[in-house]
Amino acid sequence: MTAGPVSASMLRDLWICERRLDLDLHADPAGRDPTSAFVRMLWRDGLAHENEVLAGMAHGAVDLRALPRDELETLTSSAMDARRPLILGAVILHEDLVGMPDLLVLEAAGYVAGDVKSGGATSGPGGAYKTDYLLQVAHYAHILAATGRGAGDAAFIIDAQGCRTDYDLNLPYGRERLPGTQRHLDALAHARAIRDRIVSARGALSAQCGMCDWRGRCRRELAEANDPTLVCGLGRSLRDAIGTTAATVRELAALPRPVPGRATGIRGVGAERLARLIDRAALLDDADAGPVLRAPIALPDNPHAIDFDVEADPSRGIVYLHGFWHERRGEADGTFVHFFAPTPDAAGERAAFAEAIAHFREHRAAHWFHYSAYERTSYRALQRRHPNVCDEAEIDAIFDPVRCTDLYQIVTRSTDWPLGSYSIKSLAKAVGFDWEDADPGGANSIEWYDRHVREGDEALRERIVAYNRDDVIASARVRAALAELGATGRIAAFRRPAR
Repeated sequence: MTAGPVSASMLRDLWICERRLDLDLHADPAGRDPTSAFVRMLWRDGLAHENEVLAGMAHGAVDLRALPRDELETLTSSAMDARRPLILGAVILHEDLVGMPDLLVLEAAGYVAGDVKSGGATSGPGGAYKTDYLLQVAHYAHILAATGRGAGDAAFIIDAQGCRTDYDLNLPYGRERLPGTQRHLDALAHARAIRDRIVSARGALSAQCGMCDWRGRCRRELAEANDPTLVCGLGRSLRDAIGTTAATVRELAALPRPVPGRATGIRGVGAERLARLIDRAALLDDADAGPVLRAPIALPDNPHAIDFDVEADPSRGIVYLHGFWHERRGEADGTFVHFFAPTPDAAGERAAFAEAIAHFREHRAAHWFHYSAYERTSYRALQRRHPNVCDEAEIDAIFDPVRCTDLYQIVTRSTDWPLGSYSIKSLAKAVGFDWEDADPGGANSIEWYDRHVREGDEALRERIVAYNRDDVIASARVRAALAELGATGRIAAFRRPAR
């Protein structure tokens, strides 16, 4: 069988997970899980944005987007031979490579390729190129250079706002400080080796797994292999650094504890970090183990506790729901309060934010709890977008540790659990809490909200509210479990999840 060509999308998938590319190329498609509604929404929105951007450029351009696939390479080549300044929906080929850039633009050094993306073109405070985007557009640049159509050292991204960001492919990039051209060549060699079955690709448990159609199969493989990435906080790169030192969770658990302050012999892994991973592996390997204390837990003793959580729609760029769970000493049942944006826009976001801030002001004497930094980050961003609702000082006061506690920080600093994830859902389920929804999840709630907005389905609105209510109750259950662990050294309700 002739090996198929390597495409830009294959390099993107390789960067996400080499096992994903391997399974896409070689496994029986019947083994896939259904594509999630959230991923389908991302595809739809990405295509809609791409079509909108390209439609605005179509006048005077060579527009190949609606033409038959088997004609596109010839038509693209003819358009480049004619030195047409803008080509949309191109297909370019060279040997075993194929590229399908959204745009080809004729510039002084030849053609430059670009893609339209529904996200930002850069990430982080330094504005680094996104690796998955870079690999794709560098692939196009490589083909253009190999066929004499372009210089091969430049490409661009048109982002969610319709703005162009140029990628200098000669610029040192990433931890290794390699130019984008070399990053592409390295990825290309790896993709060819997987395609040609020269190397075996390994899965790794990560946050990306939930969006992959091979998630069920891969998780079973990782469990059967007792893979080290089952240990919370141990990802692919760290597993590769540990290498032959510990190929399984059990081998990691059996390692001698490192001497504080001494080198471990494992690149990038200090003694303290390695000791923590060994401890977590030992818990995971012990079928009878439960959560353990690493340091004393002293939760605030306030007669009024409030757990809170927000829901956001990143595609619209808004926070649309604020949920609060009130527990008062002496009362058997808690109370849920929520504020839902009346419209899916900035005005609606502001209205819900203002109600939430009023709620904080009304209950100044309570102690507030949230899980992870997301809420703090969201409220600071909301204040910047709506400065007439409150000032920065008020947000700082809300999240002052004297009156507000991030439970995730307590979990990660003071405890360890025999679980592969320390997410609120993993912990809450392990201490006996079940979500009302059969398929709960933050990504799912984004898709529910999108459908609610587009279709006006009030049942979806209520589903989101119920999901948010369960999230804040889950926070309260984890809080109670942490208090029990701190007081007694165990959590009576803890049950390990079935593998």
